[in-house]
Amino acid sequence: MKKYIKIGIFAVLTVFGMTACVQDLNVESIDPNNVSAISPDQLLGKIYATLGTTGQQGPAGNGDIEGLDEGTSSLYRMTYELNEFPSDQVYWIWPDVGVDDVRKASWTADNALVRGAYCRYIFDITLCNTYLENYADYDAAKTAEVRFIRALNYWYLIDMFGSCPFNITEAELDAYAKANELMGDYDNYPKQITRKNLYDWIVAELLAIEDQLTVDRNTFYYRVDKVAAQMLLARLYLNAQVYTADPAQEYAVSTGTPEWAKAVEYAEKVINATQLASEYKYLFMGDNDNRSKVNDAYKEIILPVAQEGSHIQSYGASLFLLASFNTDGLPSWGITQSWKCMRARKQLVSLFFPKAKNWNVSTALENPTGWFTTNEALMKEIAACPNPLGDATVLTEAAQDDRALFCNYREYNDSSLIICNLNRENATDKFFSGWLCTKFTNNMADPDRVPTRTDQPDMDLPLMRAAEAYLTYAEAQFRLGQEGLALNKINELRARANAAPLTTINENTIRDEWGREFFAEGRRRTDLVRLDMFVGKKYGWEWKANNLFGQDAIESHRVVFPLPLSDVTANPNLKQYTDKY
Repeated sequence: MKKYIKIGIFAVLTVFGMTACVQDLNVESIDPNNVSAISPDQLLGKIYATLGTTGQQGPAGNGDIEGLDEGTSSLYRMTYELNEFPSDQVYWIWPDVGVDDVRKASWTADNALVRGAYCRYIFDITLCNTYLENYADYDAAKTAEVRFIRALNYWYLIDMFGSCPFNITEAELDAYAKANELMGDYDNYPKQITRKNLYDWIVAELLAIEDQLTVDRNTFYYRVDKVAAQMLLARLYLNAQVYTADPAQEYAVSTGTPEWAKAVEYAEKVINATQLASEYKYLFMGDNDNRSKVNDAYKEIILPVAQEGSHIQSYGASLFLLASFNTDGLPSWGITQSWKCMRARKQLVSLFFPKAKNWNVSTALENPTGWFTTNEALMKEIAACPNPLGDATVLTEAAQDDRALFCNYREYNDSSLIICNLNRENATDKFFSGWLCTKFTNNMADPDRVPTRTDQPDMDLPLMRAAEAYLTYAEAQFRLGQEGLALNKINELRARANAAPLTTINENTIRDEWGREFFAEGRRRTDLVRLDMFVGKKYGWEWKANNLFGQDAIESHRVVFPLPLSDVTANPNLKQYTDKY
């Protein structure tokens, strides 16, 4: 292997095998110890596979990353847990290793989830570098695809960790104009890149490959195309003031240089090249690929992660969403697995049902002094306004918004939006004592199709979809003072959801529309950080920083996660983004 393979990963990783899982990249396993035996298409297949699988066999048994439960080690699940669990929309009740500190926003540099996400991104970048070192001249379009996936993993690193080790091929490093600005005095270890320089590098990389991505999405649906690069550029530009901020500042969130006009420009490119799915729910169904006669989600999905119950299996991709939100007694969700461990927070339900009230009977009984004496007014308010009851069909009608995909089966005096402290049990009776998310399903819109298996899903993960461009455009135009243009784009999404148009817009409107359109899709922390609503006390939610009423602040340095202690210890070039870790 090349030098960067030997020294590029200090967090513990296994040797990787090569298994393809994406349409025309269907290949056999090969010997990873013999680089000359790795064909470019086999390696490309493995690179794509890392978006939705965790190892060399599905769903588990020979994982990519050691020292972590393989089921939790997928790129999607790791990203999801770090973005959603400390935020305002969902709550994971299982006491998995590392989860509690993430929920409480009290993680440290040796947190297992933080280390696992970092390892996954570095592992995937190393695969991409291996391809580029050996096969950069094999096929121009495929090389551009690999560069995109590497840039995507670096986007996860810049968004979550700020500064990180910088691993590119030796030839690229020799040509890198800012190589002398890489931090660290030890040439035998990967050096560290500043967040600002990494932002500039990712942007330049995407601009360089934008016109080289020539794959026809209709023929090769699961492959990266030009629109994906444009969507990632729009995402970078929208967050530019975060990624270029000075980390030395106490509250370095949005103190960098904004790129609102460029965010608008690239969001428009995506909007003009795509279409919205005709129905919101189609985006998260078992036939959301490009083979359905009914479901047109493929028109909106820009970067799908392939899932197919019989051949592509993982505990950290679609199954993670489908099983964790469901239990017996709910409307069918298309598979038999039921984990009943993820629940809706009060703030998520309130986006669609602002009059719904929160009250926790179990907590009140456990601590009557703290609840009955101080919340009598709230109890009267609840009695006067019972929560709506029913399945997703009933509740979407009640919300007058097709995105309100929930179930609520209990009367107001036996239910709660604050369900997060019910002994953290995943018993069915406890699971029903609150609002349940039914957004993700393995059922088919096409009546002629059925799931390929009963225990593994076919629902592809929409890692990028065009609705993001609409809200990116709206938020950027709002920042530029073009409120009318911003409202128009938000209302196009609301029209698809059969929701009434908005007439005014402000920061809270933008926050809430991101929340309604993308709830429980693994991006919430990123949006709250950009809006200056994650750390501090500007915006609160139940159990924020482990305070039931969200009255405590998340510490300002937690706008990023720490580099894993194991990597900082092993690589003398690495320093934490902030000295608070």
